[in-house]
Amino acid sequence: MGNPPNAPWPPQPGRGGQQPPYGPPGVPPGGPAPGPPPGPGWQPGPYPPPGTPPPGRRGGGGLVIALVGAGLVLLLVAGGVFALVVRDGDGGDDGGGAQPLRVGKIAGGAEATPLADGSLVMARPGVTAPVVDIYEDFACPPCGAFDRMHDPMLKRLAVEGRAKVVFHPMLIFTAGQEPTHGNSLRAAAALRCVTDGAHWLSYQDALYAHQPASENTTGYRIEELVSYAAPLGLTSDDFTSCVRSQRYAESVKVVSAGYVSSSNVSGTPTVRVNGRGLGSSDTESPDALRRAIEAAS
Repeated sequence: MGNPPNAPWPPQPGRGGQQPPYGPPGVPPGGPAPGPPPGPGWQPGPYPPPGTPPPGRRGGGGLVIALVGAGLVLLLVAGGVFALVVRDGDGGDDGGGAQPLRVGKIAGGAEATPLADGSLVMARPGVTAPVVDIYEDFACPPCGAFDRMHDPMLKRLAVEGRAKVVFHPMLIFTAGQEPTHGNSLRAAAALRCVTDGAHWLSYQDALYAHQPASENTTGYRIEELVSYAAPLGLTSDDFTSCVRSQRYAESVKVVSAGYVSSSNVSGTPTVRVNGRGLGSSDTESPDALRRAIEAAS
């Protein structure tokens, strides 16, 4: 039997359930989400009880995504409209011998550049600092809370040329932690099938919008991952077969292990600015995170 509602996490001795390896707790209704741990040894606190669905992406500064035509994605971010246009770029090969990676150009001059390891750089050309690294796991409830709170502000900083934002999707759950391990792996592998930056950002938003309600819920089933992509125009045979075959599952495992061993990522979300890990006071609100980023400029 799982923990009673509002029980602290990790579970107390004698209680069932697995201890999640992700960082901060999620957002209680009406409350802010603390940020990631400052370093190893951090233990997660309480977060919304299992079965509580994540808030939707309408209102509260969230993103509304619409696809117009074959190559234009509109991001409505806190009242502003950012257009992302898919164009051929020099992002290199996607690592699977399928389609080359392509750069998404954001109105205002910023670009979304997918990289061969599955990460994505969002910045104006020539902007190299401050670097905001975000390590995320799609099955981690606090990652969804962080995304809902901070994603619009991070996109705005990139468009304004005030930061280089790098998203690092990863698998933080181990093989023995099911269904979270499978949920996370399927979602991250599916995102690797998106080869252009504009659709990468919109598909990431779709993944968070459909995040499983809790770590005990099976989600991100293969057919669901295919269906989330269809409204975005991601319907090619190569994309669909890539998702269904989980073409990049093994690569996701390798890249994730590298983040854990080489980059010392012990939980998600982990946020670093110019290599410095941020604490909860730096991520308690979009204003606090923006100040932490600007202080590193």
